Amino acid sequence: MIKGVNLFSGIGRKLLCWFLTLSILPIMVVAILTYRYARETIKNELLNEESFLAEGIKNHIQTILNAGEYSSQFFASDEFIRRHLEILNHNPNDMRTVRKFHDYMVYKTNLNKDFYETFVLNPAGIIVASSNENSIGRIEFGADYFTYGKGGPYVKDVYRDENTGEYSIAFAAPVLKKRSGKFLGVLVIRYNASKLNEITTGKKVGAEEDAGTFLRRGKTSEAYIVNENHLMITGSRFKESAILSQLVNTEPVTAALNSGKEVVGVYKNYMGRDVIGATRYLKKMGWVLLVETNESEAYSPISKFKYRAITVVGICIVGVVFVSSFVSRGIINPIILLVKGMKRVAEGDLNFRVESHLKDELGELTASFNHMTDDIKDAREKLLRLKADLEERKEYLESILKYANELIFTLDVQGNFTFINPKIKEWGYDERELIGQPLISILFDKHHENADQIIYNGFRRIFEVEVLDKQKNIRNVLLSTSLVKNKEGQLISVLGTANDVTELRKLEQKLVQADRLASIGQLVAGIAHEINNPIGVIYLYSTESMRLFERVTNALKLVSAIPISENTKRLNDVVTSMDRETNAEFEKDALRKELLCIADDLDKYCKELAQIYNVIGKTRSYLHEYLEGSVKESIRCKDLISGLLDFSRQKKPEMSISNVNNLIDNVLSIVEKQYRKEKIEVIRVLDQHVPDVMMDARQMEQVIINITNNAVFAMKEALGNDEHIGVHRKGLLTVGSRFHMDKGCVEIFITDTGVGISKNDLGKIFDPFFTTRKDGKGTGLGLSISYGIVKMHDGSIEVESEIGKGTTFRILLPLEIKKEQGMRVVKL
Repeated sequence: MIKGVNLFSGIGRKLLCWFLTLSILPIMVVAILTYRYARETIKNELLNEESFLAEGIKNHIQTILNAGEYSSQFFASDEFIRRHLEILNHNPNDMRTVRKFHDYMVYKTNLNKDFYETFVLNPAGIIVASSNENSIGRIEFGADYFTYGKGGPYVKDVYRDENTGEYSIAFAAPVLKKRSGKFLGVLVIRYNASKLNEITTGKKVGAEEDAGTFLRRGKTSEAYIVNENHLMITGSRFKESAILSQLVNTEPVTAALNSGKEVVGVYKNYMGRDVIGATRYLKKMGWVLLVETNESEAYSPISKFKYRAITVVGICIVGVVFVSSFVSRGIINPIILLVKGMKRVAEGDLNFRVESHLKDELGELTASFNHMTDDIKDAREKLLRLKADLEERKEYLESILKYANELIFTLDVQGNFTFINPKIKEWGYDERELIGQPLISILFDKHHENADQIIYNGFRRIFEVEVLDKQKNIRNVLLSTSLVKNKEGQLISVLGTANDVTELRKLEQKLVQADRLASIGQLVAGIAHEINNPIGVIYLYSTESMRLFERVTNALKLVSAIPISENTKRLNDVVTSMDRETNAEFEKDALRKELLCIADDLDKYCKELAQIYNVIGKTRSYLHEYLEGSVKESIRCKDLISGLLDFSRQKKPEMSISNVNNLIDNVLSIVEKQYRKEKIEVIRVLDQHVPDVMMDARQMEQVIINITNNAVFAMKEALGNDEHIGVHRKGLLTVGSRFHMDKGCVEIFITDTGVGISKNDLGKIFDPFFTTRKDGKGTGLGLSISYGIVKMHDGSIEVESEIGKGTTFRILLPLEIKKEQGMRVVKL
């Protein structure tokens, strides 16, 4: 042994501890497993014994209940009892019959020593015959064995008789007339409930023996029955007067009464003690039978076995300590030599070697150590060469980063800068100034979700953000990030590049402004074209109406020029002259001539009025037509202006959680009847797994209605309005929904079988005032408004169409609406 080596210090102590651990641990494990196995075996035997006892007692009790119920039905079918009960029902004061009936009841009761009393109640609930003369005449109309016994066999739970003070069970059965089945009364057998005590607690072996000596095993074992009111109906070995007074609310009783579950295991009894027990549920009576033994008494054999096992384990441990001390000495010395050799090598002496003549595993370990020293010497030389190469590569990479045209940086998992190349100086910052600072510190919109989106978002790699330079000027920067992960897939860093696109965005804004002015010019031209046509029609109708108005005015002037008042005066003068009496013949001739002259003038005026009326009538019909046309064209102008206003003043959507299936059903319930009148068949294809979406339900209803109306018009145009088509469907309109989990969006699709859209028109359908309708009813703003609504929901509209086959519109709505942030995703 090497000088200074102590078996109980350093590696000697550890080796000894390992020997002891590896030797003692199996002994302890075996001892514990043996103890647990024995404990479980004894426990299972105890549980099986308790279950066996409980099942036997249950069967015994069931036999008593069946026998009592059978006896009550057998007695009730006795012809003697039927006949005499019928007699007493007609003549209750027949004492001779009462006496014979009483004697017969006594005879029946004596057939079973456990019968306390047998009695019969008439239909009025009065005892007319009984084995106990004192009970005859007693009224039992309210008793439950009379109430329920009239309908069939009935067993009354254990109760204390008010007259005798005896604990009894009542078996009742109706007495019916043999042929007609007429109800005659109820026969009741009052059974001795103490018979249950003999079954559960057992009989005493002798009068002089201790009160705790019963047929049941052990000093703490007992069996008892609990009724549905949680009251004990048999005696207790440990509590006096427990029948119908001891409340039992233990877990097994509650489980059996609530669900009929029978328990076998360890639980607390009604005295709060841990017991091993088994329960049986007598469903017919609602009773719970419990057979229990205190856990301490049941496990007493296990305690004895435990003490013996501890003694054996202690002896084994002492023996292991001596053996381990002896074996450790032969192992420690070579290991100490190896330790000293490792210290020499660690100090840099790579030429040191350990000498050993052992042929065992320690000798192999020594040889391996010497070989390892040679390898370390070679590896050290290789590392020195590799270090020089790495330093050269480092200088090369630093030059690349220094002169790169893009900003290159790295972030840690918290989003803080760990490296920035000198490109940052163009923004006024120094590299060392930002190291350790969070990326969010230089963003214009300082929200944590922005940095989180850059670091943790797994599918968006390119962002356009607004960055503040050192002078607080806003720069538009195109940011690209890549996640750097280790072999386990854990995020360790974020590599990013940034490209300043501020000047590019300014140029884009100028181009957008120019394009916007061009669009405004195109929009104004479209408005002028759309409104010019109806205004031209209104002008034409107005000028024609003015010309017709002048004709009517001239005709009315002719009417006013007719001298109706002069002719009226002449006519009055003639009438006045005729009233005077005259015989002059020449006066009569003068009056006749005057009347003829007036008649000719009136006839002439009537013809002129008829001509004027014809002119006014014709002019009126033309004037009505022109005014009606002007009104229609005015309404068309109004619709164009209203649509234009809706297009230019689209409201921000009022977002709320909605379901697209309910939205589709609501829309189709409004328009489906009208479409069917047009002989368009509507089909719903709804995905029942579609999640709810944030949207403005009213605006999305408008979008669906606009697209479905266009689809119906396209189908009507495809098949025409031929009458010979009859009841056959003209087209098929399919409206449905889908959930795209990979895209994180919900799709609403609308498919028709119309004429389709040509490739030339497909790029224009969302332009304001573009329409292919030839009936003059389309404003060309429906799809433009719909497109704007969907875009305000951060959604998109896709269109697929084939000439002659139909068109499909797809509305894609994201599950979550993007918040207003200072960055936007750029698709590259």
